[in-house]
Amino acid sequence: MSEQITPSGPRARRGRRIALPAVVLALVFGAAACSGNGTAATGGGKSQGSAPVRLVATSPPAKGDLTSLTWDLPAGEPTTLDYVKAGDYSPDMVISNLCDSLLRLNPDFSISPNLATSWTYGPGHLSLTFSLRAGVRFWDGHPLTAQDVAYSLLRNMNQKNSPVNGGFYVNVKSITATGPHTVVVKFSHPDELFIKEMATVAGDVSEEQYTKAKGAAYGTAQGGVMCSGPFELAKWSPGQSITLTANPHYWNPAYQPRAKKVTLDFITDSASLVQALKSGAVQGTFEAPVSELPALEADSGGTVYQGKSLAIYELGVTSASTDVKIRTALSMVIDRSALAHVVFHDAASANYTLIPPPAWDPTAIGTYQAALNALPKATTVNTAAAKKVIAGDPQAAQPLTLGILAGDQTEIDTATLIQQEAATIGLNVMIKQLQPLQFSNAFYVPSARKGLNLILTKGYLDVPDPLDYLGLIVLPTSIFNWTNFDNATVSKDVGLAQQTFDNAKRAQLITSAQALWESAHFLIPMLSLHEVVFMNKAITGAPISFAYIYEPSLATVGSSK
Repeated sequence: MSEQITPSGPRARRGRRIALPAVVLALVFGAAACSGNGTAATGGGKSQGSAPVRLVATSPPAKGDLTSLTWDLPAGEPTTLDYVKAGDYSPDMVISNLCDSLLRLNPDFSISPNLATSWTYGPGHLSLTFSLRAGVRFWDGHPLTAQDVAYSLLRNMNQKNSPVNGGFYVNVKSITATGPHTVVVKFSHPDELFIKEMATVAGDVSEEQYTKAKGAAYGTAQGGVMCSGPFELAKWSPGQSITLTANPHYWNPAYQPRAKKVTLDFITDSASLVQALKSGAVQGTFEAPVSELPALEADSGGTVYQGKSLAIYELGVTSASTDVKIRTALSMVIDRSALAHVVFHDAASANYTLIPPPAWDPTAIGTYQAALNALPKATTVNTAAAKKVIAGDPQAAQPLTLGILAGDQTEIDTATLIQQEAATIGLNVMIKQLQPLQFSNAFYVPSARKGLNLILTKGYLDVPDPLDYLGLIVLPTSIFNWTNFDNATVSKDVGLAQQTFDNAKRAQLITSAQALWESAHFLIPMLSLHEVVFMNKAITGAPISFAYIYEPSLATVGSSK
């Protein structure tokens, strides 16, 4: 088996506060408790009989330019603007507006040329040659060179840099500038995922001279960055805002910024953000708070859009001591459609597999759909069948402790729903709110999970390729394989899939392994989340899909008139 691409850090997780009327929750929980063998909606739009949500990739194109634009960052102030250390919504989004990646991730999740105009594999897919675009300059006027590109990519392989996305480089032997506009990557094993990750921050390029000169300060408010993207970093006022200005010499006219200046705010409180959006003090945001969707949709001064996302909401099993019968029965009584409809206001769809449909390889959707259809998934809430699964199981009498982030209303509401549904089959779920540091440690430190049976988690894939996520969870060495799941066939098939460039064959390998890991129920999928964007009606042009996080998503935002 080849080495696996296993990112060294998780896809960062975060939740907006969601406040729901107690009576509404009581009605939903009551319905779930009494649903018996009733059928729940299987996702793909609004549940409970309401009209389907229309998912779009982009908003209408801008008609004019803006002197200034104010936008809120989806997860507050970034901890860094160094692309090597970025692994969360806010830093990834800001960096993607400042720095160019080798390839571009488009709103429809397709990948196209960017700094690299073309790329060619050598024999056996053991080498990859990038041809670089001529005439590109950094903000300071220095021309982009192949050496800048090789240096930038190699930074992901230097552990001294604490590279968040370094795991995508584990199969790389060398990266060399072989000519003025040519870079060659050599691999120890074929790696079909690597080229796709070059359309994310893992493929970003910075100026070597500047980066070395700034040292540890690179990517900080004091050290700044030096890139070639459509916006320049004008000012970072810690605790207040980040200011970007248009790069007047940007090489790509399609992404020449429509706004001369962009102010990025750090509002994380949902109520405060909604007030700012309604007043026009903030003109737009990605990851709009789902708790406030009814209020935002009712605002005549703005528009709410929903698009495809690669984000998922799951119930993680924290210990192998919670047996598979308990896990299976619990999955059978979770009303995913009620969760999507009431807690997420239809900004999500029911999901039944570790890899949600938006992350399926677009060229092999039929294979993934057939595999999903063949799974014995719980698309209906079936208390009678779930009771039979755990009948006679001594663990069924023991309480299950579910860890959630303290004060996160989304998780509180979700946990309460799970608690009520578990009670219908005689399981006693106890909710334990964990402080932020304790909650974060539970994902990495085994001792921090002591006393927990379950934990709520939100994650995301970078690109629509299951291998982007599988290495984190299904292998014996995976960082989030908390139950010590170890299946030789799964490990073999996932390893072979990583080396397989034929899309159909790779999908067959992945779905074959999927049947095995899903039957273990060591992670219970619940929702495939939608991307939610709000914009003042005076502006338009933003991408709506989750691809916003890795493309220059603010460059196309301009006046709607």
